[in-house]
Amino acid sequence: MTSESIRGLWHYPVKSMRGEEADEVELGPGGLLGDRGYGFLDVETGRLVSAKRPKRFGALLNCRARFVAAPSADAPTPPIEVTFPDGTVVCGDRTDGAELTRRVTELLGREVRLISSAPDGLTFETEPATEGDPAGQLPVAMAAPGTLLDLAALHILAANTLRRLAAEYPSSEWNPRRLRPNMLIDAGDMPADEDEWIGCDLHLGADTVIHVVGPTPRCVMTTLAQAGLPRDPGVLKTIASIGLKQIEPLGQFACAGSYAEVVTPGVVRRGDQVRIERVQPREGVLAATIDTIAAALAGP
Repeated sequence: MTSESIRGLWHYPVKSMRGEEADEVELGPGGLLGDRGYGFLDVETGRLVSAKRPKRFGALLNCRARFVAAPSADAPTPPIEVTFPDGTVVCGDRTDGAELTRRVTELLGREVRLISSAPDGLTFETEPATEGDPAGQLPVAMAAPGTLLDLAALHILAANTLRRLAAEYPSSEWNPRRLRPNMLIDAGDMPADEDEWIGCDLHLGADTVIHVVGPTPRCVMTTLAQAGLPRDPGVLKTIASIGLKQIEPLGQFACAGSYAEVVTPGVVRRGDQVRIERVQPREGVLAATIDTIAAALAGP
């Protein structure tokens, strides 16, 4: 067992918009409360708007979203305040999102609709591999049903991973905002490889426990420009150079960070100690997720 600490916490009120750093967050059974609490549906395609298709939706990363009140397990998702690239601030919520929807439609040049939960069968698109190819398509929140998350309930990142990336590509700015974690854990010089956390329980503060289920595959979003960070294609190439991992039966992926599920809900604070406990891997979590992805990629 080893002892580490939480260096940063983030939630992202609107999918594919910039989020906000927090001093404390609450983890529920399905992940961090309020994370990706809102998103936009592309009316033409019926798919979730995601900057993973940057040519169509990348402009969302130029917007910053914040909650006007802290999310709570006992209340609906709170209203949000979105700051647009021109400095305009617009509020919206589950019952009154007309002006926010109008502004995002204008920004993207595509009609969208504000949503706060995932309809059955909701998918998102990824950028085509080459011009003229069809866009990739994946189900939303395969390991976190009902949410607007990409895949799993929680995304954690080791500060040591950022250090390794910076050593490999020192001319880039390795701000954690590029990788959009919920939690940055400062492990000092250990572990040398974040994969050592996979299959472990992480005890956060006094009572909260999460279980690390597998590596986080990265995509073109890590390279996109956002406030204070320029577009940098070298980011994804560098992640691949130190974090290319074989995820059977899917193939190889550039990975940085880890997906986790919540074992024991609770409040987590910046500076909380993290105790890493090696346990018997919780059967079926990662395997079931990978099988789901493989089936989705294989198509009918």
